[in-house]
Amino acid sequence: MSLVCDFTKQMPFNSLEIKFTFQASITAIMGASGAGKTTLFGCISGLTRIDSGSIMFDGKAWDDQKIALHLPASERKVGYLFQNLALFPNMNVYQNIAFGLKMQKLSKKDIELRVRQISDYLKITHLLYSSVQKLSGGEKQRVAMARAMITEPRLLLLDEPFNGLDEETREICMELVRQMADDFKIPVIFVTHYSSEARKMTNEILVMKNGTLTTS
Repeated sequence: MSLVCDFTKQMPFNSLEIKFTFQASITAIMGASGAGKTTLFGCISGLTRIDSGSIMFDGKAWDDQKIALHLPASERKVGYLFQNLALFPNMNVYQNIAFGLKMQKLSKKDIELRVRQISDYLKITHLLYSSVQKLSGGEKQRVAMARAMITEPRLLLLDEPFNGLDEETREICMELVRQMADDFKIPVIFVTHYSSEARKMTNEILVMKNGTLTTS
């Protein structure tokens, strides 16, 4: 995997000036609140338009402002786990996981097969018809991960994925992310405020400061 970011994006109080090539299987990004980490994820995922420059993934342009190219998020196949998980409270676990596939208009049979496969892998099959509001923090994390992975993304973005978890659950979830990156051969970029967490996950640690990325 090669994700080449060479772009600028104006933010309310400063601007992002990103020039970095992501190549590691897992990359950690650290930085103070408001440094631009979430904006960076928005640009990579296609939810936010860059102002200038380009974003390339495996040799294919996702953004190129020289030719006014902006590939929409739906065509980038990026799995995005938001900081607040963003589970739909009015849907059960199955419906939350299946949501992305329904948007792709897959058949009911295909949706059920893929929901079962990812649920078995993440060991949450027994929760499929439970309300997400009754789940523990670790269970919600797995449901959110299943929803992000079920569309078979080429890149996984995790915004503070272990925030709010107790120590034991945090360790389990960190191991799960490492295992998924290996099993599914999918590159992972994750945001964290904890250096110890970053070091446990990867040797590729970046720091965002003043709108730029530097190697830790």
